[in-house]
Amino acid sequence: MWAALRATIETFRSEKLRFFLTVSGIIVGVGSLVIMASFLEVGQNILQETSAQATGDDVITVSNDWRQMNEHPDVRRLDQRDQDALAASTLLSEGTRVTATYGMTNRKAVYKTKEYEPFTIGVGAEAFEVYKLRIARGRLFSAEDYAGSPRVVIVGALALDGKVEVGDPLRVQGRPYTVIGVLEEKADMGPGGPWSWNQRLMFPERTYRLDFDATRRPTNIVVKVALPVGFDGVVKDFMLASQTIVDNVLMRNRTVKTYELEGVSSDDSTEMLILDTIRALLYLTTIFSMVVGGINIMNIMLVTVVERTREIGLRRALGATRGLILQQFLAETLMITLVGAVIGVVGALGVLAVGSWALTEWVTEWPFWVEPWSVVTGVLFSSVIGLGFGVYPAWRASRLDPVEALRSD
Repeated sequence: MWAALRATIETFRSEKLRFFLTVSGIIVGVGSLVIMASFLEVGQNILQETSAQATGDDVITVSNDWRQMNEHPDVRRLDQRDQDALAASTLLSEGTRVTATYGMTNRKAVYKTKEYEPFTIGVGAEAFEVYKLRIARGRLFSAEDYAGSPRVVIVGALALDGKVEVGDPLRVQGRPYTVIGVLEEKADMGPGGPWSWNQRLMFPERTYRLDFDATRRPTNIVVKVALPVGFDGVVKDFMLASQTIVDNVLMRNRTVKTYELEGVSSDDSTEMLILDTIRALLYLTTIFSMVVGGINIMNIMLVTVVERTREIGLRRALGATRGLILQQFLAETLMITLVGAVIGVVGALGVLAVGSWALTEWVTEWPFWVEPWSVVTGVLFSSVIGLGFGVYPAWRASRLDPVEALRSD
């Protein structure tokens, strides 16, 4: 093996360009495997977290199960006690926000003599952060708005034909309200249309209850789950565990489950199919690169056998068997492959370090991470490919006739 290492080093010293061209496929294949495995692992976690925040998968919505309530008329509906119990729960992660929505009903409205029937909703103070709603003009509801019952309203960016301005009067079911804010337009993640936040009229929850529904019973309870600081697990699994906690808290004072939980689903077959397909395509690319590298090594070793014909003849004349010649060239092929694999791993680490810094600097927090299995698999698989493609040149070398080999120029 040391003789093979010395031969590899000598080849590198004497013909650097030829050496790098020989192992280029192995370098690219192993390096790509390490880089892709790392980026896929980190990227999947970041994508899941970002997707959860964008699509609302980090939000658990609790609503009444009307089918169960029709079958059991005397059972308890969602009420303020449920919201308070969830808000006080120490089992949910620190920073989790609990709010409620009220009504969610179309009501007749009049704006500048024109009649509309927009979607109306009463909201708590946490709703704007939970649903990532931003004000384009005017202001949000203040503490005084929630504590009292002023007739103020915030409108969606496209509500009432999108012509509303701060300070405009508005009548809803005959009652006068003043517009204090207009929302920024928000991308629709659901059915859109009249259900969109862009089309809604929003009232402070106390004002809504007093004017439209005095039952104090929320239509939905909304739990915005906060990921723990430094969390590096799977967001989906964490959300499913949080759903279980919410379920347990709500069932403490119930004998019949009269509510439904909406949020992230445990069925991820489609998502995993897409991710697995991407992985398969990328990893097949690295395998093809290694195979090309193996072909390069075979071609170069065939040339090497021709160039070292006299050396092979001399070794055979001095007593070296065909088996020893075969082992010699296989060992040299393996050593060349291993050197290429090591260069690929080192290069991949450098690319990952630079990529992690650049993505963190200009895109999002992207930790430096190396998948250990990718390093081991890359080195082992490239070695197998190198040996596989090195068998024929080594066999050719072992089959040279000693007399004819000594006569070659």
